[in-house]
Amino acid sequence: MKILNLIENAPHPGRPDLSSEHGLSFLVSHRGHWFLSDVGKSGAFADNATRMGLDLSKVDALAITHHHFDHGGGLGRFFDSNKGGHVFLRHSSVTDYIVEGDSTLPRYVGLDHALLSAHADRVTWLDEDCEILPGLHLLVNIPSLHPKPTGDRRLRMQVDDQVLPDNFEHELVTVVVDPDGLVVLTGCAHNGVLNVVEAAAHAFPKLPIKGLVGGLHLAREDADTVRQVGEKLLAMDIPAIYTGHCTGDESTQVLKSVLGSRLHALHTGIMFHL
Repeated sequence: MKILNLIENAPHPGRPDLSSEHGLSFLVSHRGHWFLSDVGKSGAFADNATRMGLDLSKVDALAITHHHFDHGGGLGRFFDSNKGGHVFLRHSSVTDYIVEGDSTLPRYVGLDHALLSAHADRVTWLDEDCEILPGLHLLVNIPSLHPKPTGDRRLRMQVDDQVLPDNFEHELVTVVVDPDGLVVLTGCAHNGVLNVVEAAAHAFPKLPIKGLVGGLHLAREDADTVRQVGEKLLAMDIPAIYTGHCTGDESTQVLKSVLGSRLHALHTGIMFHL
């Protein structure tokens, strides 16, 4: 299995021609299929793909990990670049997501629903776990065995005339299954990275987890909390963890002190095999 990071917060150290942004997009090659997990917040992921000689028209499926613009803002470019690949999202009765706490006015951080409606024939809303390609599973059953990140508290959802805490029932977990183990892809792990890993372990109890890839939403956590998360990840014995985006630089350093060589930093354009 090959994974290429099409867009990330961190720029490529040797490719100034590749754009970076506060967003995330992974291109996965597995069993003869191409799969996209997220499309960043703009069309930059597609521009980077072109600069790297990749043809997004060959992508078989795209999953949006949750309904925030920095993971689904590039949907328009995907539909322009790809005429057949299906798009998968977790079903949610809520359509409006906002962020509060960093400014005097709430800021909309959801998806472009008009765009999704215009391409409704290519969009599937999931209510249950599903295998969308051979060995490529999307999980919606995420347990609450561990606390969610405190950074979630500033994120809200608009329900009719009420503004409520975001319950992140719009988040899904991507699991790539190989005979020798699982690779878990996460956009932000808003439900908590430990719960995300538990979801994969529960769905495939006979297979070890050989890789965890994506944002861990630890940027607003204190060092003790991050260290505890790292220690639990270490106890789960995951050989390779690639992270960036919303994990935070300081939290990544704390994780590195616990996980050592198991932890790797993501950046735009990085490619690796798991």
